Amino acid sequence: MRIRQHVNPLRSEYLRIPVERLCLPAGRPIEVELGSAEALFLMERATHEPDGSYIGVELRRDMVEQANEICAVKGLKQVRSVFANISVDLPRLFAPASVRRFFINFPDPYFKSKQRKRRVVGVELIDQLADLLVPGGEIHVATDIFDIALDAMAALERETPRRFVSQRESWGFLPKSVFNARSWRERHCEEAGIRIWRLAYRLI
Repeated sequence: MRIRQHVNPLRSEYLRIPVERLCLPAGRPIEVELGSAEALFLMERATHEPDGSYIGVELRRDMVEQANEICAVKGLKQVRSVFANISVDLPRLFAPASVRRFFINFPDPYFKSKQRKRRVVGVELIDQLADLLVPGGEIHVATDIFDIALDAMAALERETPRRFVSQRESWGFLPKSVFNARSWRERHCEEAGIRIWRLAYRLI
């Protein structure tokens, strides 16, 4: 099955996806990966910390179905991918102050200037995530594109120290991942020796 590598999140059909509030087990910390692709990262998170609920939000429906099928085969009931648009659907999927961690792993770069408006990491997204995080909740970003890392950091630093604090120093990158889990892209970059820019912020 051929799965598209990129989709335009601003297309009208993706702005009207019927989604509902997720019903998740009470008492389990919720971790969400935005743009989860094959959900390999979440599957590994669930393997290392099985007591959480792990949700992948992905705009490619075929990839969502494939990831959920793999999780079913592996018996990873605590991992679930949902077909939704990060730009508009998050407040409908998650209750305010309910998510422990958001992961943004290698978001689409959209290099062409006319495509830059499709990039999802910015002030509006960070504002949404802040409302959905529990007190002390975290945002983790990893990318091999330096200007995307800077855009994400600028959006987060804009809210420092009013809402967020860096888990490094202000405007500082993490030297390495603090998690054992790796996405497919992250593995590729590490094997190829490609620099990964990592940042992490905590909601005050």
